[in-house]
Amino acid sequence: MNKKILLLVLLLTNITFSYAQDYNQISKEICKSFKKKKSAKNLFDFNKYLNSDAENFLISDINFFQFNLQKSLIKNCTEPFIENYSLVPFSNVVDLEKIFNREDLVELEKQLKEIQKTNRFQLFIISTDDYFPNKNIIDYSFSILNNNSSDRFEKGNMIIVFNLKSREIRISTNKIARNIISDEFSQKLIDELIVPNFSKEKYFEGINQAVVKINEKIIEVD
Repeated sequence: MNKKILLLVLLLTNITFSYAQDYNQISKEICKSFKKKKSAKNLFDFNKYLNSDAENFLISDINFFQFNLQKSLIKNCTEPFIENYSLVPFSNVVDLEKIFNREDLVELEKQLKEIQKTNRFQLFIISTDDYFPNKNIIDYSFSILNNNSSDRFEKGNMIIVFNLKSREIRISTNKIARNIISDEFSQKLIDELIVPNFSKEKYFEGINQAVVKINEKIIEVD
């Protein structure tokens, strides 16, 4: 992970979240701080922007905040220090479209952690309404996958990206994962599980069923 992003993560891990932040304002302050080589934490109070109930806190909340903030940083920094999105370690879910409820997010986080631990396979799930700074869902998915994949997962890395606004779904894999999850298998997941459920607005069900099938496929190769 980029050292500056890691620093930002460390600054945020002790802070809880609401979804009413002015990301442009925060990003401009951070851009100034890095340009002047000062601590962003000393420039303003993050708690001014970030508040929530700690009992309901999820790591995916950090991802939600961080992705939106990184987008503003890429847009606003005249001397960009990041070019791609980074996820917080130990959480592979980013729900930018806010289609999952809290119980859904808890279950997805639990499933993906178990797949990583037991089957040595890394899977990301991203919902988004745009692909900035990329032009399309293919480039966006591979950008996030390549920027966040870890070699520790010997069976490979995979990402599911979907955009309800543009009605697009993409499943991308790295070279290692492609030995287990073929493009044909991925397309079958989209056509037979994700799309039918999404058409009924059963978003969690569609993604959950796909994750279950992916896990079963991984287990088959053992």
